[in-house]
Amino acid sequence: MLPTADLQDNMFYRIILYTYWFILCNVYFFLLCIPASLFLLFQWDYSNLFTWLILFLVTIPMGPALTASFSVMGKLVKEKQVEITKTFFKSLKVNFVQSALFFSIQCILITILIADIAFLKNYPIGHYILPLLYSLLIMNVLVGLYVYPLLSRFFITNKSVLKLSVWCSFTKWKTTLLLLALLLFTGFILYYIPKVSVYFLIGPFCFAVMLIINDLFQEIETMFQPHH
Repeated sequence: MLPTADLQDNMFYRIILYTYWFILCNVYFFLLCIPASLFLLFQWDYSNLFTWLILFLVTIPMGPALTASFSVMGKLVKEKQVEITKTFFKSLKVNFVQSALFFSIQCILITILIADIAFLKNYPIGHYILPLLYSLLIMNVLVGLYVYPLLSRFFITNKSVLKLSVWCSFTKWKTTLLLLALLLFTGFILYYIPKVSVYFLIGPFCFAVMLIINDLFQEIETMFQPHH
């Protein structure tokens, strides 16, 4: 039987271990998505405004679940191993309120912006306003790429995480472009093989994000207290 150190250095063993961590992270993430999935499956009616409100409420846990997934993968990037169940649910408990708040705000903003874009496309004035709305939509996505990883790593106020996310989005442009490329690549996979990839991509996606921003977070650690 191989010693523990030899096992840790064994490539096949590492692949199996990372695959296990990725799959378990996906399982935990989708546990928090069950309310939204069940609602869409059995109660969804796009013509009923009340069902839109219910959908908004049942999707709120997805924000904390995303932050918890980033927390797990961030620890894996930093320490090369992770107690995934303990880390996920500890992050879920600690960051639930903040993550739910930011996720709710982002969902509301995205809904308003998309509705305005769809409405203004039918009017001449839309040619002047649409570029601004598209810019705000892109900015919302850019900020979101940093908000949840930041919450997963640092004890930080809502105001600070928002300011820091905007600052990172527009000053760390190489990192931002890499994150956007990753997001587009993930969206491409989801579009072409949705039934398979949607259940397996959260773990690898969060891992890749935390890998990309790891050096940046090491700089930020001098400013804020990291989660332990």
